[in-house]
Amino acid sequence: MKKRPLVWVILIIVLYVGMSSILNIKVTTSQGINYQVSTIEIPLYLKLLDFLDRNYNYKWTVKKIIGNSKEEKDNVLKILKWTHENIKKTPQGYPIIDDHVWHIIVRGYGEDDQLSDVFATLCNFAGMDAFFSWISTEDNSSRIPLSFVNMNGKWSVLDPYRGIYFRNKKGNLADIEDILNGDWIEENIDNHRESDISYVDYLRNLSPVRKVGLKRANIQSPLNRLKYEIKKWSK
Repeated sequence: MKKRPLVWVILIIVLYVGMSSILNIKVTTSQGINYQVSTIEIPLYLKLLDFLDRNYNYKWTVKKIIGNSKEEKDNVLKILKWTHENIKKTPQGYPIIDDHVWHIIVRGYGEDDQLSDVFATLCNFAGMDAFFSWISTEDNSSRIPLSFVNMNGKWSVLDPYRGIYFRNKKGNLADIEDILNGDWIEENIDNHRESDISYVDYLRNLSPVRKVGLKRANIQSPLNRLKYEIKKWSK
């Protein structure tokens, strides 16, 4: 058996040292506690491992929720029900923590926008474009987060925090056009219990979705995250 040439041994050592140096570069991650954001330094390899761990956990969670179903409407309602039942309102006295969407799922509690974030993220992993946005009343006296899911080119509207979805007269999930035309009926995923707010003033203030872009709910997959990082560093 021939001995490995010295040049290859040196090359392997150089590559190993180089990769070790790169993977140990200090990068940052952010964490908000009670709306006070702090920056935490971690090595690059740990950030990459954490990202991949979350990616596979999202996939596993979505698989658990929807199984092999290909019916988008059913999948949206399954994810809505799961989010509403498994992520509770932040208990009184508990810190409001904002870091990663997956951590909201692990903690099992969050704020209204965080439930929308969880729902939109899981929808993206189920193959449906989704995001959430704050919607205000016409007089800007109040606002709530609502989630938007794209099905067959149209954006349906839901409120994961309250377990609310809207259907049109045909029984389908109402999209923005339906809602602006007044063709919507409020439904609650939780045994049709009435919500604690009136949606009329919020829904009449909806606008057509022109372009979504890269948001937190759709950059949890490796490919979209890579696109996001390239776009960020190219600025």
